[in-house]
Amino acid sequence: MPDYAELFDSAADPCRGVRTLELVLAIEGETGDTRLRGRVRGALARPASLRLEGVAPFGAPAFILVAGESPAVLVLPRERRVVTDATGSDLLQLLAGLPLEPADLRAVLTGCLVPHPVPVAARAYSNGWVGVELEGEATLYVDRAGGEPVIVAGRRRGLVVAYGDHVRGMPRRIHVRSAPSGSVATDLTATLSQVSINVEIDARAFARVVPRDFIPTSIDTLRTDTGPLARIP
Repeated sequence: MPDYAELFDSAADPCRGVRTLELVLAIEGETGDTRLRGRVRGALARPASLRLEGVAPFGAPAFILVAGESPAVLVLPRERRVVTDATGSDLLQLLAGLPLEPADLRAVLTGCLVPHPVPVAARAYSNGWVGVELEGEATLYVDRAGGEPVIVAGRRRGLVVAYGDHVRGMPRRIHVRSAPSGSVATDLTATLSQVSINVEIDARAFARVVPRDFIPTSIDTLRTDTGPLARIP
């Protein structure tokens, strides 16, 4: 399909225009033998700032993850423990079984799949979808059947994503399957709500705060547990 550029731009412009993102994620699924279920409040900003809080029914958050330009930190307020020896990617893998950097998570949540999607080729399918190959061995699938074209699925190394319930060109329901080499399989569905795009986010939301009276804990120790998301009621 040689004339795909305009179609791709129309479908990808909403997610490419996201500078900041605030939202609540309702997550359900499994990673390996562990069931995951819970609500997570998130704030994300370019280029790679991330804050995730596990929402508990009452009291302190189940966890607070801050990652991006500063070294990552995972705070477990209810257990008074803190992890400072891991990267943002390691901690996202621990929490949700997803091998993603903070910037990658923002791209997956908004529908772009990768932080800077650059199309290089495309192929049209009989069902109306167009598969757009991107730089870096990734592919986005655009549905052009009726209405405005939207991104409905994507593949990148170790990850398959399906998008649905679009609002103004961006998904509100995301199904992610991950099976990276040498790791356990993950199958998650995330429903997005309370979505705010390109709002001002206080820089303190992404500040790396390590409580002095919390017990330093290695990520290897947490890997033997079921993970904070598995413990949210």
